[in-house]
Amino acid sequence: MKNISIILTGGICILYILKASISLGQGKSEGVKTEILEAVQKKYGLNSGKPLTQRVERTPDDVIKMFREAGMSPTEHQLTKEEVSIVASAFAVLPPLHQQVLKQHLKSISFLDNMPNTALTSPITDKENVNLYHITFRAGILHQTISDWVTEKERKCFTADPSISVTIQAGLLNALTYVLLHEGTHVVDGSIRLISADTIAGKPQMNAFTRDFSKGVWSNINSHSWPFTDSIVVKSIFRPGGHRYLPAEAIQIYSELTHTPFVSLYSTASWHEDLAELVTVYHLTKILRQPFRIQIEKEGKVLQHFEPMRSASVQKRLRLLQQFYDKG
Repeated sequence: MKNISIILTGGICILYILKASISLGQGKSEGVKTEILEAVQKKYGLNSGKPLTQRVERTPDDVIKMFREAGMSPTEHQLTKEEVSIVASAFAVLPPLHQQVLKQHLKSISFLDNMPNTALTSPITDKENVNLYHITFRAGILHQTISDWVTEKERKCFTADPSISVTIQAGLLNALTYVLLHEGTHVVDGSIRLISADTIAGKPQMNAFTRDFSKGVWSNINSHSWPFTDSIVVKSIFRPGGHRYLPAEAIQIYSELTHTPFVSLYSTASWHEDLAELVTVYHLTKILRQPFRIQIEKEGKVLQHFEPMRSASVQKRLRLLQQFYDKG
């Protein structure tokens, strides 16, 4: 794992890859690109012919060291037969682009007990022109549904109040399905440089996808260009200087969220998290036919519910996701 920065926020891991992701170059032929990729794969022991479901390995030492230096004591988790089946099911439903890119760029995955956050996607290459990755998952999510896990994550955005609760109805599929979709999108993003803004002559130059994806929404990796007017949406724990909300603010928060291009509060953290959340919630709702409904309850009574995917601003962005489903 090289040059990464993580922020643990309410048990959620936000990963920013600081190492420059260098393109193989527009002028290089496909043959040369393939040779470079295969050389890097060989150096780091990635066998692209090995099924993704068989890439469960021990967690890299530097990941374990990072957690221990932070005062945490995670331990390796050995998968049971039932858990192996859960992992296989999660890989099986990934979009076509994920299947293609992870085959070439995901060296391995692992599971830890006592891990403080849900998942960590780590680049394992150093100065090569190719990014390869390892994903570490908290083993506990193998025994949660998506609804259980996203509700647990969302409630960490709020202070405690037994009378008011936020619940996300997201179906009964295993939580790994959601988390692998999200983290797998980071691997796709970093491997083929979907979101990229190189600095040329002192000015950021975005590629075509980045220009389309960020237009009117992001000015750079973590600065919005969307016209928030002192919105409470961007004051969550996922934003610099953010804080935990009062549960009584929940209706206002999600009402405002559904008038933005973001599918979740976590989407507002950075443009990489925005892409990962948009792909994940789109795939969950439109491809896997699961709900994604945020429900506010008070003393057991439903006060209001919200469906961010119905936002007109979110709908306008969905055309950008077609390349995840093109079979080439």
